[in-house]
Amino acid sequence: MVASLPEGVMALNEADRSDFVYNVLRTLKTSSVAAIVERLRPLLHIDPVAVLPPEITSEIFSYLTPSMLLEASRASKAWRESTLDGRLWKQKFNLEGWGLDMEEVRNFEQNYNNRLQRAKIQVDQQRQNKRPRAEMDGPEEVSPSRQSRSTSNVGTWNDRYAIKEEGVETTNGVDPGSETERQEEFSHDQEMMIRTGSAHSRLNYHYVFKQKRKLEDNWNAGSYKSFQLPHRDYPEEAHSECVYTIQYIGKYLVSGSRDRTLRIWDLDTQRLVRKPLSGHTASVLCLQFDNRENEDIIISGSSDTDVILWRFSTGKMLRKIPHAHRESVLNLKFDHRFLVTCSKDKTIKIWSRHELRPGDRNYPVRGVPNGGKCPAYIMDLGSSGGCIDMDTYLTPEQRKPLKPYTPLMLIDSHGAAVNAIHIYQDRLVSASGDRYVKVFDIHSGVCTATCRGHTKGIACVQYDGKRIVSGSSDNTIRIYDPATQAEVACLQGHHRLVRTIQSAFGDFPDSSREQLEMEANEVDQQYYDAQRAGSLAMRSIRGQGRNAGSKEPKDIMAVGAKLPPGGGGSRWGRIISGSYDETIIIWKKASDGRWVMGHRLRQEEALRAAGGPLLSLSDIQPQQSHNAALQNGQGNNQQTNQAPPNQPQTNVQGWQNPISAPQLMQHAMQIGVAAVQAGVHGNAYLGSQPNTASPQLLAYQQLLQQQMNLSSPAASASHATSAANTMPTISTQSTSPSSSPLPLYQQQPLAGLAAAAQNGPQQTAQTPPAPQPQVANTTTPQPNARVFKLQFDARRIICCSQDPKIVGWDFANGDERIIECTRFFDTPQ
Repeated sequence: MVASLPEGVMALNEADRSDFVYNVLRTLKTSSVAAIVERLRPLLHIDPVAVLPPEITSEIFSYLTPSMLLEASRASKAWRESTLDGRLWKQKFNLEGWGLDMEEVRNFEQNYNNRLQRAKIQVDQQRQNKRPRAEMDGPEEVSPSRQSRSTSNVGTWNDRYAIKEEGVETTNGVDPGSETERQEEFSHDQEMMIRTGSAHSRLNYHYVFKQKRKLEDNWNAGSYKSFQLPHRDYPEEAHSECVYTIQYIGKYLVSGSRDRTLRIWDLDTQRLVRKPLSGHTASVLCLQFDNRENEDIIISGSSDTDVILWRFSTGKMLRKIPHAHRESVLNLKFDHRFLVTCSKDKTIKIWSRHELRPGDRNYPVRGVPNGGKCPAYIMDLGSSGGCIDMDTYLTPEQRKPLKPYTPLMLIDSHGAAVNAIHIYQDRLVSASGDRYVKVFDIHSGVCTATCRGHTKGIACVQYDGKRIVSGSSDNTIRIYDPATQAEVACLQGHHRLVRTIQSAFGDFPDSSREQLEMEANEVDQQYYDAQRAGSLAMRSIRGQGRNAGSKEPKDIMAVGAKLPPGGGGSRWGRIISGSYDETIIIWKKASDGRWVMGHRLRQEEALRAAGGPLLSLSDIQPQQSHNAALQNGQGNNQQTNQAPPNQPQTNVQGWQNPISAPQLMQHAMQIGVAAVQAGVHGNAYLGSQPNTASPQLLAYQQLLQQQMNLSSPAASASHATSAANTMPTISTQSTSPSSSPLPLYQQQPLAGLAAAAQNGPQQTAQTPPAPQPQVANTTTPQPNARVFKLQFDARRIICCSQDPKIVGWDFANGDERIIECTRFFDTPQ
């Protein structure tokens, strides 16, 4: 019961009462004062987490930054549980502009919980199997220490993996070996999961957020590990010519090469999945694949003008569309509705992927002014005026469905080769050597927008529904607003053709065209205010330099656009471009919104780190006069392939006959040219000692050096000529069958070649002719790392070039925690 205070005390003012209480407290023992303070604690400290409903505290915490949340988690256990709530960090993840693959998250949680449930069932079964024998043999006397230790071990495991039973005493009836195996099975994923019930766990979004942030820090710091395809231990799996195109999804990558083959790679093992896919008769210039079970398809286009459909899971050729265009097929894209191809013949073609009947939603619209050209079998349904009865309006023949991969429409609006295309919903975007980017309605072929600005032919383009990004022979990357055709950014950093680009602007979850337009209007208003205030010098917007995305009024290049300068997006936005200057540039957002160069990766360095460049055979073909000399040398060496009497011939695994001089030359050109260029003996590159080099191999090394010195200027001139054309230097030549090497999957391993070089028949080898005097080569070596195609995701960049190898940069940098979480990160589009 609370004693009432004297009226005289209550009559005092606040300050006097405070002094009175203080003086009273000073007369008490320390223990009594401490007890009073403890009784006053509820009045002095109110914990909002304990008082407020969880929904309100979660809303309050959502306004804190990630760093502030981590500080708040140190306040108490209750605060830690609230600030590390999965829903809160999932929201933070999306607010950073990072995407989550929710389908992968659901699949992972389901598989994890299923494994957890199966483990519980196995424990129950083992416990049931142990119990009858124990009852039959009678109770076993167990020492207290052993019983305590056994019970503790099983109980700890059950607690850790959410296996608890009511009314059942935990015993040591579980097989220790099985227990250890299950613990190892679940320990790998333990940090990623949070237990929410007796038999259910969910993804720990705070853990995923932390790994994503570490990954982004690696991107910003340029911390990565290089890798290559094929693995350096299996060089025989590489393409035999330069690689023009790649695409990867998840763990699979498909590549297309000048050697006329496609190859399917496993990125985890860096090995071929199956033997190369052969069917094209010239360079494979473009491809796209979808390995989902309902699609299971690869489509490729070639300079032989054909388009081929393959089964991804088996490599089987499903269908060939011969002469899909009059000239080389430079690019193709498909979705679940259409296949779209473009060509050097200046046209774009749209093909059906499934059966189509008149009146179907994806049936082409014919007869629209300035629309695409449709074949005669496409019905003009618009001339009937509104809804029609197909049974009465069309004949039975006209009502028949169009077969899959039937041509639907041809678009010939460009004045030069159409080098690249992109599909987004009902919009088709194309880039051409005529310097224009055009946007078409995919159903009617009507051009809805034309973006101008590039001063030379355009090689690549990407469209995400909000902005268009393109790369050109004028060495620039430009970002356009398709609604107004205004250029909102121009990125300058390459000094040769920008051959390939990919962008990921990191849009926020609630980002929309309307919000971007409001942001653009604010920038326009700032420009007009500065102009009225006289802070801007009188100038022409068109006459000023290019803007990389700055919002400063003095840098504005265009007003009235529906996109802000730079195209919008979050601070984690990223554009990656590859060029014929042999570099890859990672562009990132500066604090003022400008696109700046984050890092420049050199393809040559990546190739060197991957084991040295492998020049394509066509790039080191000897001149005619030198060919004649080689023929003479081959003729002289033919006798060396005959084994002496009563001596067996030397065979190497994978070859039917002994290795001849031409065969050894061909392989030395493929795997030894890097060592020759570096001034290292070819046999040392193969793993032998320089002082034990065979005369035969040394002769080949000298011949190779002469071939490169003679062929390099001609090859360089050829590439320089092609670079001047509006088409982005895609070679359409192919090596003649007579000069092509054996298929790589039939060639012997590198070790076998080294053995052949050292142990091959040399009994009657003639002394090779003395090499002619060499003149010092003062010209720049021929580049062999021009970047043709790149692709990146949240973790890595992979690109192909003039070299037969495919190289990549992994920004997980060997961190297993980051690697295991990358499965949940959404792929940039």
